[in-house]
Amino acid sequence: MRPELFWDRDIEQASPEIMIERAINFGGFDFIKEVQERYGMDQFVYTLKNNRNLGKKAVNYWCLRLGIDRNRTKTFQMKRIWEPFR
Repeated sequence: MRPELFWDRDIEQASPEIMIERAINFGGFDFIKEVQERYGMDQFVYTLKNNRNLGKKAVNYWCLRLGIDRNRTKTFQMKRIWEPFR
């Protein structure tokens, strides 16, 4: 486990979705592997598809690796409230 990723909560009380979220957003491949082994690929994919707190780059990467359409994830379905001017 990577305790530095759980500075805001007790790591023992963290739900599987929080563990997977932190692994996808901030963890390395070793932490990703550990989370996948602990909670299974079904839970990993479920969190990847349904969690809104995931970064787009990370979701895109894992969707490519797992053969998932990224547009079916909550991260890519969310409408941005504010778009910066360019």
